[in-house]
Amino acid sequence: MLRSTARLRAIPSIVCALAIAAQAAACVPAADLPADCDAAAVTLEATLVEERLEPATLEVCRGQEVTIELTVERDATFHLHGYDAEVPARQVTAGEAVTLTFEAARSGQFPIAIHTVDGPAEATVGTFIVHEG
Repeated sequence: MLRSTARLRAIPSIVCALAIAAQAAACVPAADLPADCDAAAVTLEATLVEERLEPATLEVCRGQEVTIELTVERDATFHLHGYDAEVPARQVTAGEAVTLTFEAARSGQFPIAIHTVDGPAEATVGTFIVHEG
């Protein structure tokens, strides 16, 4: 019985320590933000090669106007999940240069996918990351 009482008394201290740790972690600067996070607009370059995007990760900050200059080296339907209204799925052709411009209105991680005739029904080729900034 004494052990149970001692454990119950320790719970508020543990909860308090966890709350303080969470607050301290929130104050740590986000070192992983893109260097141009303060810019109103950013341009990213990427190349669609086979079933991968180079670079595989495109990062911006919420609120930025984003331009993706995409060089295409394979026929596919290009799709940015989570930004369907801003960047509708689009048929792209090898040798084509595609420019996509939209506002990064939602933060999070969004899969970049392609659909091909001769490959898998859908292949995730990269990730679009929008930081809260």
